[in-house]
Amino acid sequence: MMTTDVFLPFILPLRGTLGKYRRGDIPCRVGGIKVYTTNVGRDRIIVDMDVAYAGDADFTVSCCGFTGGMNNIQFSGKLRAILKPLLPYPPMVGGVSGTFLEMPKMDFNLTGMGEMVELPGLIDAIRSVINSQIAALCVLPNEIVVPLAPNVDVTKLYFPEPDGVIRLKIIEAKNLENRDISFIKKGKSDPYAEIQVGSQFFKTRTIDNDLNPIWNEYFEAVVDQADGQKLRIELFDEDQGKDEELGRLSIDLKLVQAKGTIDKWYPLEGCKHGDLHIKATWMDLSCDLRHLEKQEWESEWGQADKPIHSALLMVYIDSIADLPYPKSKLEPSPFVEITMGKETQRTPVKVKTVNPLFQSKFMFFVRHLEGQELKFEAFDDGTRRSLGTLNLPISALLKEPNLEQNQQMHMLTLGVHQSPMVVTTRIRVFSKSDGNRQKMDEIRQAKLDEDNRNHAVVKGRGKSANGHLDHDVLGEYGNAFHIERAKENGDVVAVEPAKTVNFDAAEDEIEVKLNVENYQMLRSDSTGSLNSANRSNSRLGRLFKSKHEMKKRETRGDENRGSIELKIDYNELSDQILIDISRCRDLVTFDKKETCNPYVSLKIVALDGGKEVYKKKTPTAKNTRHPHFDNHFEIDMNSSDLLNHKIVINVKDDTNYGTFVAKPVLGCLEIRLDSLIDRKLSQRWIPLNVERK
Repeated sequence: MMTTDVFLPFILPLRGTLGKYRRGDIPCRVGGIKVYTTNVGRDRIIVDMDVAYAGDADFTVSCCGFTGGMNNIQFSGKLRAILKPLLPYPPMVGGVSGTFLEMPKMDFNLTGMGEMVELPGLIDAIRSVINSQIAALCVLPNEIVVPLAPNVDVTKLYFPEPDGVIRLKIIEAKNLENRDISFIKKGKSDPYAEIQVGSQFFKTRTIDNDLNPIWNEYFEAVVDQADGQKLRIELFDEDQGKDEELGRLSIDLKLVQAKGTIDKWYPLEGCKHGDLHIKATWMDLSCDLRHLEKQEWESEWGQADKPIHSALLMVYIDSIADLPYPKSKLEPSPFVEITMGKETQRTPVKVKTVNPLFQSKFMFFVRHLEGQELKFEAFDDGTRRSLGTLNLPISALLKEPNLEQNQQMHMLTLGVHQSPMVVTTRIRVFSKSDGNRQKMDEIRQAKLDEDNRNHAVVKGRGKSANGHLDHDVLGEYGNAFHIERAKENGDVVAVEPAKTVNFDAAEDEIEVKLNVENYQMLRSDSTGSLNSANRSNSRLGRLFKSKHEMKKRETRGDENRGSIELKIDYNELSDQILIDISRCRDLVTFDKKETCNPYVSLKIVALDGGKEVYKKKTPTAKNTRHPHFDNHFEIDMNSSDLLNHKIVINVKDDTNYGTFVAKPVLGCLEIRLDSLIDRKLSQRWIPLNVERK
């Protein structure tokens, strides 16, 4: 898998004469190796690595008198290797499986006729074929498995159980870019969304001529390994030529698994402006039929535009023996079609054999288990003749322990001829169990107990009589401080550092305590305003809006500007800063009507020189001093650059005070990235500062 032989499965399906294939002398490069040590079963070892190839392999294909080829092949991706099961005797590991967590990036040059003709769309067509082959071969849930020891249960190697299922609703988008403006045409973008989970792709319908489209479309996807996988959503403007990208979004599936359900507006990346509203629910897999009987679907999911399923049927075809000959003295090239309801899937073709070894797995979403049948039929690829059929009632599985039949032999029947087929089938029922979150809480509690030896909160510190932050404890701005939760009765409490235990506290309740040792909050010296690409927020657009009158304010350094609830984390696997801006409260007002229209401007600024390397803003909340944003930002940044940057947050008022009046800053905040403990800041309320000119 680490050599150029990985390209052979993509080359051989081409029905031409393979003229030349040169493997090359440059091997793949492997780096960024990470071995998982937590939340991993004791029967396996999980290793992630970055694999890249930019070598000298090339090949030539001749077909119908034309010769073409490919060289300068390059690809890169994140590969996960799983060693399981661990054995107490040599070779110590039962087998190794390898899979790409997401579709690897690939590039190449065409030679021969491909280079000379340069037909429009030829490169895209070839890329599509190659991507489909890669996805079917080695992108989750598909994997390459190499057994290393005899007498090992093959289902543990070839047929692992997924982590769960994600149920996704693409609700709506707003403030998208208009890509349909030209000198000869004036219109609006025609947006649609593409969703990717591993090798699974989905697409919404296209909404014509709308920059604020509403889809309300539902999708379900199997998540084999939540840790390391992402939910990726891309928005495009549909055109007659090439579709233009309107923005993209990626969410860690581990985050969805931990929270259970997320329902948020997310700012889109890779565009000037635009936001996407989605809802995602994590479903655990259970072998207890009582979960099926007690399933209480949310009314929203029950009114979906397509059927929402209640269970997952998993099928693993190991092998078939003694298949019949379709013609006298003609060996078959068999494949098997598996049908469940209206959906049909098929195995790869095994060339010229009556004893094929498939080792292929399949998954079907099932809405109603009673009365369903799983149908198998083997065919010869050359003659397209049937080689045998089998009908397996689902009701038989419901009577089995753990809803599973492991390596059972069934008979494919063709007249009087019978061919034994070894199949594993299992049913898993969807449930909204909190088992994963409980496990995470147990892990956090273990870490909490360890930290208790070194951390204690002094009784009675952290809150003033009115429930707000005690500024005597906080000290001067610029001092480092650490926030910890305290019980309401004031008892001495030892808690995990940089952790807010209660995320569901009321808006008027601050459950924090302070410890002056960990990171700095600095006054903002930024006076710039983040320009919106939306015309309604531009100065020209404000010319036609009703003007509000700004009251006079005397700025004091100790003035209370309200507070903001946020969370910061750093994902070492993807080299990304993850920032969640949840809400604000008790914001000041500049309008004489005592109202404001707040939004949050987020910037990543270099400490040396003040260069802005990233900036984004949340949507605007209307007429409130306690806005809810629930926005999630993912910012690419190498871990070595964390020491040289800071986060600058400005809460601004979008109220129109006049065409030439800058949007006032309601409060601001700066956080140096090198001051975060363990590169993270748990979700908490932090007071906003007065802007300094």
